[in-house]
Amino acid sequence: MIALEFVAGNLFIIYTVVLHILSPGTFMDILTSFCNIWAVAGIFLIWLSVYRLKHGYSFWSRIQKKWKRVILIFTGVCGLIALVNLIFILTPRILNLEELACEAGETEIESEFSDGHQVYVFLLGGGIDKNGKLPKPVMLRVRKTAEYMKLNEDAFCVVTGGTLKWLPYPEAPELKRQLVKLGISEDRIFVEDQALDTIQNLQKGTEVLKSALGLTTREVLDSPVVLVSSRYHLRRSQRLAHRMGFENVTGVGCRTPVFHLPMAYLREICAYVKLNLRILLTGKPVKL
Repeated sequence: MIALEFVAGNLFIIYTVVLHILSPGTFMDILTSFCNIWAVAGIFLIWLSVYRLKHGYSFWSRIQKKWKRVILIFTGVCGLIALVNLIFILTPRILNLEELACEAGETEIESEFSDGHQVYVFLLGGGIDKNGKLPKPVMLRVRKTAEYMKLNEDAFCVVTGGTLKWLPYPEAPELKRQLVKLGISEDRIFVEDQALDTIQNLQKGTEVLKSALGLTTREVLDSPVVLVSSRYHLRRSQRLAHRMGFENVTGVGCRTPVFHLPMAYLREICAYVKLNLRILLTGKPVKL
C-alpha cells in the first residue's frame, strides 16, 4: 500500500509537470492553472505513504468512525454527481464530417443541416501558450474547422478567444492565422478576441457576426450554427447555446490527445457541475 500511494503520487506530479511543458505558460499562469489539482492529489498521496511508513498504520485508521461515514457519503455523492454529468458530456449532437464527405458531398451538408440557409461556424478557443502558439488539442479544433469549411464553402466562421489572465496574447488572431494557412479564405473568417469563457464566446461571437454581416440578433439565433470544439466540450457548449436562444445548433467534435484526456474530462465535469449550479441558483445564462 505504501508503494502504491507513493508511486501514484509521483505519477500525478509528473503528469502535472508534463502538462505544463506541453503548454507553457507564464509563472502566474502555471501557479494558478487548474491542472495543478493533479499535483495537489499527488502530494497528498505521497504524504499518506510517508505517514503510514512513519507510524506503522494509515492516516485513515486514526479518523473517528462517524467522520469516516461522513467522508464516505460525501465521496459517494460527489462520485454520483460526476458520473451523471459525465453521461451528459458524452452525448453531444455531432455532425460526422467523414461520413458526410464520403456518402453525401457538399449539397447533402447544405440540404440536411442548413436547409439552404447561411451557416455560421463558431470555432471555440481552447487556450494559447505564453509564446503565442496553440497547443495540440486546439490545433485539432482548427484542422476540423478547416475541414468543415472546405466541405461547406458558403459557411462563415467566427474564431473566438481572448487574452486569458496571466497570458500575453489573445487566442483568436492565431486561430485565424492557422485557418488561413490551411487554405480558408480570410474573408470567410471573423475574429472575436475578447471572450474569456464559453458564454462570452457565443455572446461576443454573435455581436461580431451582427457587425460584420449587418445581421440582427434574431437572424443569427435562427440560422444554422456549427460549434467546433473538442468532443468533451461540445455538450456544454450546445447546452449554453440553446439557453441563449440559438435554435439550430450542432457540433463538430475534435479528438483529444490521449495524454490530455484525464485532465480534459476532470475539468469538464467540474465545469458542467458549475454550469448546473449557476442555472439552478441564478437562471443564467439567459436568451440574447
